[in-house]
Amino acid sequence: MQRYLEQAAYLHAGKAPTPRSSHDRLSIKILCNLYLDHQESRAEIGEIQSRQVSDQISLLKDFVRFVGPNLPVSDISTIELQNYRKRLIKARKSPNTINNRIAAFKAMYNWALDNEVIDNAPRLKAVKKVTPQKQEKPTFTVSQIRKILHNASPQMKAMIWLGLNCGFGCTDCGELKWRNVDLQNGRVDFPRGKTGIGRNLPLWSETVRALNEIPVSGELVFYTRKGNPWVRTVKGVGKDGKEKYKKTNNVSKEFSKLMKRTGIKMEKGVGFYTLRRTAATLTARSGDPFAVQRLLGHADLKMATTYVQDVSEQTDRAINNTRKLIIQDDFSPLADASSC
Repeated sequence: MQRYLEQAAYLHAGKAPTPRSSHDRLSIKILCNLYLDHQESRAEIGEIQSRQVSDQISLLKDFVRFVGPNLPVSDISTIELQNYRKRLIKARKSPNTINNRIAAFKAMYNWALDNEVIDNAPRLKAVKKVTPQKQEKPTFTVSQIRKILHNASPQMKAMIWLGLNCGFGCTDCGELKWRNVDLQNGRVDFPRGKTGIGRNLPLWSETVRALNEIPVSGELVFYTRKGNPWVRTVKGVGKDGKEKYKKTNNVSKEFSKLMKRTGIKMEKGVGFYTLRRTAATLTARSGDPFAVQRLLGHADLKMATTYVQDVSEQTDRAINNTRKLIIQDDFSPLADASSC
């Protein structure tokens, strides 16, 4: 504890850790706390989102539990990290879950090395991420979209159109602000929070119409009946007196209720995020991977985007082509559903 307090004081002051002769006995739990304390300070000044800190806490807890909280950092070998990876695979965790947990402890180690909290680390490059098996993931059909829209409330209807039009997920809708939306010119300028990649996208007339139905009651576009953001991470204190993050995703909850009301039977895992996958699938039919990348706000295709400087026109064309696949003509049932 004394060791932790000494290091924390220096890190908070923006100074390098104090010279130490016994740093090799620093436990993995203390290292984890130092790292998370640093991440929380970044969240306080807006460098990262609070939900990212919450996710990192959850991911690192499992790793610390596996190696043992009091084990000295210097005693954790590359083989130990490989064993953790094997344990996750044997537990049949999804590739996404495994890769997120690997990324979390790698980020912690790299931060500790960069800030001279530790002198050495296991060979992190040797711990490879898991390659997910390619499998078809469900998307919504036009008839299912029509039925969902017909039964949706005004706010949920606008979110659904944003999911189809712009590939927005739950958090995107929950954090969208009116200043990001230009209804007069039919545009939305909203960087993806997870990657920081800019997204300046065209809005369909149906999306604009749905957003115009939402009364302005604050800087956010969407608020719950109680006046809270639809998606939020709240920092509080648990029964044990320790600080904890609580995540609330009302977009996902309300969409699940909507699916039950419509009677649409879908396989497990289908939810609001499926709208984003549907948008990506339809937009990909344009044959332009850069447009899909811009739509989803991904940081992939880095080398390719070095040569392709501006794909704004392709992005707009691809997104509007997606609308044509859904809104087949002015007399289609789906077009009527947008104004229900």
